[in-house]
Amino acid sequence: MSDKLSHLTDAQLEEMFASARTSDPVPDADFMARMFADIDSIVPQVEPVVADAPRRSVLASIWAALGGWAGASGLAAAAATGIWIGVASPTSMATVSDAFWGDSMSVSVMVPDDILGLEG
Repeated sequence: MSDKLSHLTDAQLEEMFASARTSDPVPDADFMARMFADIDSIVPQVEPVVADAPRRSVLASIWAALGGWAGASGLAAAAATGIWIGVASPTSMATVSDAFWGDSMSVSVMVPDDILGLEG
């Protein structure tokens, strides 16, 4: 960009600013009428089209209800933490659970070799 007023002195600039301060900042009604007439002649007169709102799928609604990536990442972190605490619970959790529910019980997750229970 080039500065078109760079050749003016400070006195000339002060004179321009003083004349701008004394002029009326509101344009007259005739000027505004001509300007809007020019705008109306250029801009095509088109009726606004009201479109139906786009429908979202069920999965998109669920994703929005979760809060997007931020909500899903928090949910995944909470699920991973819950699984970790459930699988490798600290000893203090065992004493708390014994106090509430009595003796603890272990359940084997792995399938035994004898599926039908014919041995032993």
